[in-house]
Amino acid sequence: MNNTENPKAEAVINTNQLRHLKFEQVEREHIVTLVDNGGYEILKGYGETILDAVNDLHSNLI
Repeated sequence: MNNTENPKAEAVINTNQLRHLKFEQVEREHIVTLVDNGGYEILKGYGETILDAVNDLHSNLI
């Protein structure tokens, strides 16, 4: 079953395949950082879960 069949199903993503996002966990906080081709950190998102941190990063972009 895919997400189009069940919109509430969570997608499983291998974070190693996301070339321009760096994932960290500091104590109980997740941090997702947008990184450019040169390795420079552009923007960060924070959250209690990886998904929360990605959503925070996205909110900071728009």
